[in-house]
Amino acid sequence: MNFSRLVGLMFLTSLMLTLVSCGKMEIEKTGDLNLRFKLMYGDQPFEMFKEYNYPVTNDKFLMTRLSFFISNITLKSSSGNLIVKEIDYLNLTAAHTAPLPANGFVYTVKGLKSGNFTAIEFGVGVPEASNAKAPKDFNSGNILSSAAEYWSAWKSYIFFRPEGQISLEGKPISETGFALHLGGDDAFRLINLEKNIQIIASEQTNVDVIIDMQKFFNGKSLYDIRSTQQIHSLDQKPLITQLADNLATAFR
Repeated sequence: MNFSRLVGLMFLTSLMLTLVSCGKMEIEKTGDLNLRFKLMYGDQPFEMFKEYNYPVTNDKFLMTRLSFFISNITLKSSSGNLIVKEIDYLNLTAAHTAPLPANGFVYTVKGLKSGNFTAIEFGVGVPEASNAKAPKDFNSGNILSSAAEYWSAWKSYIFFRPEGQISLEGKPISETGFALHLGGDDAFRLINLEKNIQIIASEQTNVDVIIDMQKFFNGKSLYDIRSTQQIHSLDQKPLITQLADNLATAFR
């Protein structure tokens, strides 16, 4: 056997051993996270198009929509944090319209590394750097490209969007609509929930996130819906701040 053939044979042998070795390498297995968002009203499940009593005043009201931006979803542990999603838009309306699904609105993040975590953190709203831009600054595949969720006059996205109807002064509930839209950098709220979360390879982990709409209206302070049913202008920032502070107490 000449030298060149020997070298070629050694090369082929080495290549085959490498391929076999690579074939035996284990592919890292991942797990999925199901965030199950459930609306409540105090200790009752909350349902769209169903009448409830407004806190303190007991005015009859119902809701027709609830949606919001969620950002920087992060699983936290003492050994390090894992950002699982930078930003998305959640519309909880259909999942809370009768017949109600048992698990509420399920938001799934796939392909997460295994690990144990002690808390989940996320923002309600659009982070300041992204909120400084407009829908035209994003490609059509980006969630922030939707002009329907943007206030051009405010130069801000609509962070949290609860809408409905309320009976005031004895009038039919259908006569008065409300839209308590939150937006602007001052309305951004960071939510941190202590929860034991274990991501297991090839399995799905369920984590319940409760939003108590009673606290949205009356968490830190009672929102005077009799005076203001629509939030759409810059001079209403104090009301937005009040509701954003209430919202921060509504998650658990």
